Amino acid sequence: MKLLEQILNELGADTLKSFTVIPSFGGYFQCVRSIAEYSPQKILLVLKKTVVTIEGEKLEIGKYFEQDIFIKGNIKVINVD
Repeated sequence: MKLLEQILNELGADTLKSFTVIPSFGGYFQCVRSIAEYSPQKILLVLKKTVVTIEGEKLEIGKYFEQDIFIKGNIKVINVD
């Protein structure tokens, strides 16, 4: 995890607002305040100052605990606004 934090810091990213996606399996997202939209094709996650849009197929929420969320399914597109 320290390598990921170092890479994110060097890129100027906020390590508290990061995510990891595993193709054809799902993704892990941190610092999620709420879920604004949820369907098997699209999920909108609200962070402090950012909205993350996840699009794909067969999306479902695996676990959501203490602002961390695991989304199962085939994630095809992620937009950060």
